[in-house]
Amino acid sequence: MKRIYRHLLTVLIALLCLQAQADDYTDGVSLYEQQDFSGAAQAFQKAADDGNAEAQCSLGLMYLNGEGVDQDYAKAMALFQQSADQDNVRAEVNLARMYAKGKGVPPSYAKAFPWFKKAADAGYADAQYNLGILYVTGNGAPRDYAQAKRLFEDAADQKNASAQYQLGLMYFKGFGVKVDLVEAYKWLTLAGDYFDAALYRKYVAAKMSQQEIKAAEDLAADWKPGK
Repeated sequence: MKRIYRHLLTVLIALLCLQAQADDYTDGVSLYEQQDFSGAAQAFQKAADDGNAEAQCSLGLMYLNGEGVDQDYAKAMALFQQSADQDNVRAEVNLARMYAKGKGVPPSYAKAFPWFKKAADAGYADAQYNLGILYVTGNGAPRDYAQAKRLFEDAADQKNASAQYQLGLMYFKGFGVKVDLVEAYKWLTLAGDYFDAALYRKYVAAKMSQQEIKAAEDLAADWKPGK
């Protein structure tokens, strides 16, 4: 009987700890939305100290951007690492970006690559896009347009505008695919006002007939993820 009681008490304590973590994290989110960055950082710190991966990632972003705390790349990196070690995809992507951009560490695409890949394999669109860029540029991985295209398509299926834009450029410039202006215009249309998609639509349109532009616009209008 005592053994059962001890077991139930252990489970209850664990549940209470998890609830406390969740409450601190939720408080942090609420305070951040109210732009009380100092209060949010304190709440995230409590949850992060208890091992909450989302809180670790959120606090890492606050240290990265200097919101509510002094900007500190080393602390941001350490928090992202703790969160990524718990398979948090947001942390994996942010850790990869710090390596890629050399924030607080020497820039290293080779170190960024496995973190982008891990998050991309989990289906995270932003990671799929960034990994695709590494394959296009040959940074941190051998140049591989086929892999890049597959990753951009996966991200584009999640309506990631940056990936749709990159697909448009690939079809316009013939990177790993045959030049196809209709497909290029379609993807650049789907990318909307992302970056200079509108500018490239003009470049592409200048090489197309009105019938081709209409066909591309129809394809964009009919497009659905997975098509």
